[in-house]
Amino acid sequence: METLTALAEADGADFEVLVGDNSDDPAPLAEFFRTILKDSRFRLIPPGPAVLPMVGNWERLIEQAAGRWISVIGDDDHIDPRVTGLIRRCEVLYRDVDAISWDPMSFHWPDNRPVPTLASIPMTSAIALRPKADLADRLFRWSEGRRRPSVGVGLYHGAVRASLMQRIRQTYGGRFFEHPVVDWENTCKVVAEAGKIVHCERPFSVLGACAASNSAATLSTETMKTRLDIFERESAGCISLDQPSFPFSLFDPGVSLCLCIATTIAWFCQAHGVDQTGFGVNFARAAIDECRYCVTPEEYAARVGCFARGFAAWEDGRWAGHFRPEPFKPPKTVNRLSGLSHDTLYIRESGIGPATPAAFYRFGENAILPVEAVVTGAKVFAP
Repeated sequence: METLTALAEADGADFEVLVGDNSDDPAPLAEFFRTILKDSRFRLIPPGPAVLPMVGNWERLIEQAAGRWISVIGDDDHIDPRVTGLIRRCEVLYRDVDAISWDPMSFHWPDNRPVPTLASIPMTSAIALRPKADLADRLFRWSEGRRRPSVGVGLYHGAVRASLMQRIRQTYGGRFFEHPVVDWENTCKVVAEAGKIVHCERPFSVLGACAASNSAATLSTETMKTRLDIFERESAGCISLDQPSFPFSLFDPGVSLCLCIATTIAWFCQAHGVDQTGFGVNFARAAIDECRYCVTPEEYAARVGCFARGFAAWEDGRWAGHFRPEPFKPPKTVNRLSGLSHDTLYIRESGIGPATPAAFYRFGENAILPVEAVVTGAKVFAP
């Protein structure tokens, strides 16, 4: 409701918000729409007879989307509706563009700060065409060897042309989505099928993480286990999260987001015949990088053990020798220092005022190029 209230404050009628209620009680959102929201730009899609897995919820929403472009955020996130101006500018600059990505801000809700946390604000604003071959290399072969492939393409905190989504459905068995890790699955399909992909460095959304979200699992091993148990139950009947050809268990105590991403990429490439030359060595490097972010010896031991067991079982241990993590080193500080690093401003959240992603977005806009300058291409502007 905080997210919808913030979106409703936007001017303009060039966007529609579909709200997919996937809860077990339709009353709260229905009452909110009836008595408070009352905005024709918003359309409530009520829950079905049972709670859907995320892949099913996304599927039904995309089927009902009427816009020329589609973007997806979570209920604890925020998106700037003025992103429609960015889309129109990209359509002019890059004819036949199929997908547009941007660098989102990040923000932890006040109820999701079990350890010191940092919010982030990307500070640059360039717009450029992204070479598909480079994106495929980073994603399918994990060429950077870091804990996350720096791809950021797809519906989730990005925009995809509706016609591309229809092509994806026709190509992949009559469905938009197949795999339970639906955001990274969509990234794989967009990279594989899109013509032109454009990236804007200026943020147009905020990745929010509240205590009830899946994102909260990145801050707590116990939360990760709970979320995965729920995820497994809700995803019954979908593609299994455990793949015999990629025997890393997502239900191991040392599981991480890095492994969730890798499992999705491996499934997609094997299911659809995508070349993964170099993936084994590069994923071993990424796993080592993931282990560097452990805060306690216990977390480090669990994570190293999870990866080690997977590498020992995968292709008869072919890549196990490449997984050689450094000994555990306790971090000197954990998310306590604010500052600029690699064109991103990190801000310690314990002392800031914004309490929602929308409020943080407005806060962050004071430090970055105005939307109007980005979407018009203005080179000179008055503060």
